[in-house]
Amino acid sequence: MAAVVLAAIVLPQNATNAPASQAKVAQAAPQANVTPAPAPVSVVESAALPSIDGGLSLPYPAYGSPQPQILTTQRAAGVPATVTLAEATAIAIARVPSLDAARGEVAFEDASVALARTGFAPDVSISASPKYSYVQGGGANASAASAALFSAESNSGSLSLSQLIFDGGQIRAKIDAARLTRDAALATYRRDAQTVAFNVADAYYTLLADERTVAVDEELLRENIVSENLVRAQIRAGTVAGADLSAQLATTANARTTLVSAQGTLENDRVAFATDLGLPANTDVLPRDDTQGLETATPASTLPAFANALDTAYMERPDVAEARLTVAADEASLRGARRGLSPTLSFSGSKGLESSNLGGGAIRNDGTLVFSVTIPIYDQGITRANIASSRATVAIANANAATTRIAVSQDVRQALISIVSDRAVLDQTRAAYDSAVISLRSTQGQYRVGLSTLPSIIQAEATLTSAATNIVNAIYTLRIAENNLRYALGTNLQ
Repeated sequence: MAAVVLAAIVLPQNATNAPASQAKVAQAAPQANVTPAPAPVSVVESAALPSIDGGLSLPYPAYGSPQPQILTTQRAAGVPATVTLAEATAIAIARVPSLDAARGEVAFEDASVALARTGFAPDVSISASPKYSYVQGGGANASAASAALFSAESNSGSLSLSQLIFDGGQIRAKIDAARLTRDAALATYRRDAQTVAFNVADAYYTLLADERTVAVDEELLRENIVSENLVRAQIRAGTVAGADLSAQLATTANARTTLVSAQGTLENDRVAFATDLGLPANTDVLPRDDTQGLETATPASTLPAFANALDTAYMERPDVAEARLTVAADEASLRGARRGLSPTLSFSGSKGLESSNLGGGAIRNDGTLVFSVTIPIYDQGITRANIASSRATVAIANANAATTRIAVSQDVRQALISIVSDRAVLDQTRAAYDSAVISLRSTQGQYRVGLSTLPSIIQAEATLTSAATNIVNAIYTLRIAENNLRYALGTNLQ
């Protein structure tokens, strides 16, 4: 293809080519505008897939009627048309709504910590009570003149203070539980962000695989047209029967079908990529390929030993930290429940002013000072029930933490195994692809001089199609596996 210098046959854009059924089978007359068969080309030692850095050569759909009212895209403010994986991840972290919800959960738990700490703060209040009242003078037989209104006034104000001195550690336990719960929510947010980054990378490489698949299908279609032109030339030379053209036309039609289908998959995955970034579905944004040349070079990075990788995951993964913090928070709640029958000591006092006559005058000082000790004796079994409930919650949290650690070990080991397998698969698909390119070139050359048949060319084309598809899948499957390992280790988003 690019390094193999596949035939440069220019395909009509959005053109509807004549179906194979319209070709006359035996004595098909040569068409005046048929592109002549290219000269033999040399095959390099290792074939490279076509690049997608410059975009794809054919619009969607390559064959059929375009639908601009459906396919039109638009740019998003501040988002380049082509993004690196790091840029795509940053866009998603800033825009994906689910992370806004996770950040809100952290803020809620942070407020809960502040609320728990109020138990140690004093309660201060100030009050003022001006009062006016009246009674009617005289009795039932009194004259109207003696029915005067007599007013009575009083004024008072006070400043009150109350402070908890000792509660056996109940408030401290509540603060510890709230703080640890807040930290666990923060760890959950971090893992949610890593999951968003993982999904972005998965969509990133899936879309790149789609683009490369379409590019390969375009080249494979050109290969079929090269063979089609070769058959036409042989028919004109009288060396093969006209029936060969019908068979090759059918193969070319299948290649067109494959191309359009791959283009449809590409367009659908463009939608998924945009929405994974938190953008509207019709946003014009594409990933930048970082795998060019991977089909001809074996990855050189060394995989860590399982034990070392597992230690890294236990240290780095936020969900492991979240499980540990949840256990600690539940243990703090248990400590608080056990102190439910602890004695409490508190202080309260007030300082005020109050009038002592009916006119609201003769202000005098008053005040109170109270120390209270409360020793619970029996609370109807509430404390005992709270302790039992907290113990069960701690047991559940410990079980969940153990389950998380087991799941982490499974994730890490399977991720390592996948990379080992995917690297080996890439090596084998590379060899099969190189061989398929050489085989097709050789078969076309033999057919040109009458030493091969059209079925051999068709078989070689099918083999190359399969090999090209396999190597594209292998390249991006390996990239996805590498992303999966980083996610399993908790290092995909620092």
